Amino acid sequence: MPFIYIINSNYADMYKVKFYFILLALFFLVQSCEKDKRPGLPTDGDGNTYDTIVLGTQVWLTENLKTTKYNDGYAIPLVEDDEFWSATGRPAYCWYLNEPYYKDSYGALYNFWAAQLHEYICPVGYHVATEEDWNTLAAYLLDASSDVRESFKTIHTGVRNWDGSFAKYSYSGWWVYSSQSGTSVSTSIPDSPEFHGFGRGMANMGLSIRCVKTRK
Repeated sequence: MPFIYIINSNYADMYKVKFYFILLALFFLVQSCEKDKRPGLPTDGDGNTYDTIVLGTQVWLTENLKTTKYNDGYAIPLVEDDEFWSATGRPAYCWYLNEPYYKDSYGALYNFWAAQLHEYICPVGYHVATEEDWNTLAAYLLDASSDVRESFKTIHTGVRNWDGSFAKYSYSGWWVYSSQSGTSVSTSIPDSPEFHGFGRGMANMGLSIRCVKTRK
C-alpha cells in the first residue's frame, strides 16, 4: 500500500496547501468539461450542440444544421465530386466549396432527399421546418424588433447547384420539409418577413437546413 512520510508540521502544511490546490484545479477542470458538453441543448448525430431561441410559440435552432450523421447514428454520404452530386438520387451533404473550414460558420449543405428525413437529420425532438413553420415565423417577425429578427442569425452561406458547382455566398436558402420535391424558402424572412416566399429548386441542389422544435 503506497504511503507518504511527513517529516514535520511545516512540510505537512505545505502538502495540505498543494493538495487543496490540486483538488481545486480538478474541480474547475470537471466543470469546464461539463460546460463543453452543454447538457440540455439539442444535440445532433455528430454530438454537435445548438443554441435555441423562442420566437412566439416556436423554438428554433439559432444556426444551420452541420451534422454528418442522422440522430440514429447512420452516416449521411459526403459527396464532393460534381458529377456524382448531380447524378445521385439519394441523401447527400457537402461543405460549401467542399471546404470543412465552413462547417462552424455556415453549416452543411444538403440535398432534398437528405432534408426529407426530417425527424432523423435534426436533433431528437426537432424537425426540418415546414411551410407552416416558416409562415408562422414570418408572421411573428412582422411585429418584432430588429434585435429579435437578428437573433435568428441568418447569414448567406452559398448553395450548391444541381450540376455540382457552387453559387456565391451572397445567396442562400433552406430546405422545407414537403411532399413537393425541391421546395425551399428564401432567406428574406428575418429582414423582410412580409416578402418571404417558397420556391421549387431541383432536388439535387445543396441548401442549408434549419430545425424547429416539434410540438407535442
